[in-house]
Formats: sequence, C-alpha cells, structure tokens
Amino acid sequence: MVTEPAQLANKGVHEKVITCFKGFKPGKVLDIPCGTGALSLVLHKMGYDVTPCDIHPEYMQVPPLKAKFCNMNKEFPFESQTFDYVACVEGIEHTENSYNAIREIARVLKPKGRLVLTTPNYLNIERRLKFLVTGSFSKPVTQERFKTFYGKDTSGMHNSPMTYPILKFMLESNNLKILSLEKERTKTRQIFLYPFVLLIRFYALLWTRKERDKYLINEANSDLIINGGNNLIVVCVKN
Repeated sequence: MVTEPAQLANKGVHEKVITCFKGFKPGKVLDIPCGTGALSLVLHKMGYDVTPCDIHPEYMQVPPLKAKFCNMNKEFPFESQTFDYVACVEGIEHTENSYNAIREIARVLKPKGRLVLTTPNYLNIERRLKFLVTGSFSKPVTQERFKTFYGKDTSGMHNSPMTYPILKFMLESNNLKILSLEKERTKTRQIFLYPFVLLIRFYALLWTRKERDKYLINEANSDLIINGGNNLIVVCVKN
C-alpha cells in the first residue's frame, strides 16, 4: 500500500505544479528537492519516470520510489542533458549557493527541456512592507534555534531569499527562458494594502524609462507579483 506523504509547500503550490505537468508529455523528470516525496508520487502515477533527490533522502518513504542523495550546492550526480523535466518546488531559497543550483539544473536538462520552479514571492506588497519594518525578507534564525530546531543544518532555512528580478537573471544567464509565471493563490487580505501599491506605482512613474527597465519595475510591480500570493510558479524552457 502506497502511503500518501505530507505536502511541505503552501496550499496551492503542488496543485499548480501538477497542472503544469498535466500539459507536458510524460518523460524523465528530476524532482529536487523531493522532501517527503509528495510530488514525486503524483508524477509517478501520471506516468513520468521520476528521479527523486534530496539532501536528506531518508525523509522520503514512498514505495516504490526511492530518493537519491543530492546536495544542490554542489555538482549533481547526473550526466549532462539527462532529464526532460526538472521540478524544483520550494527548494532554491534553501540553498547556500543558488547560482550553482540553477546552473546544475540547466546542465542536466535536455535541450528544450522544461523547468518548473517555485519559490516564495518576496515582492508581494505584504512582504515589501515587512521588509521596510524588519529589514529582512525572511524570519531571522537565532543561534539557539539554529542549534536546537535545525540541528546546525542550514538546508531547512531560507538561505537565499531572492526577488523576481534576481531569479530571472539567474535563469536567463543559464539559457533558461521563462515561459510563464503564476501565483499559487490570491491573498485577499492584501486588498487593504492596495493604497501602498498605488503609492509605489506612482513613485515609479517619476523614474525614467531607462531606470524602470534597468530594475524591471514593470514586471516587479505587476499585479501577479506585487498583489500576488505567497509563492511564484515559474515555467522555463532550456534554449
């Protein structure tokens, strides 16, 4: 009997990712980091040849699948152009070397292969205002919590919180073209913060077009991002 593993991502993230894969032709997919194996199991049932990988493969107990060890901060244990697809769900922000992770993902993808990546949306209006107050994109971790809760293991922490413009640069620098961008859900309570959105957009209008293009202002202030949910779902193709 196959055990249904718990989803570690926010509600709506897996559903969006699975919808993406429903539009693809089944092939070889690398699920990294696979966590408990919730996504790997669904993709397996959909007919995909799934290779689950994680820095803690022991966390996944989903027969008949078995996770392999892989540290996203280092070279992946696969030949170049091995996979038709890579699913990276809520993983890139946990790496200590996110550039290496994206570079390795691109390397193991076949030409025209697809990457489905999700990561927290650090540019929605709620998180922007929190940053103004706290000066931090994610919750700081005390040394006590690092030692007791995390066991001095940084893989469970948000080590590389990145905004959309930085993520886009990393992807495009590795020949990964963004095909689509979605949010996992709508945060209705952010409607009360809409006056701040209008203020930001008005201020951006005072910038020159060259400066707005330089900082990807139009994209960063789009409804999908600034009024978006907790997460972004990005689909890319390898050129």
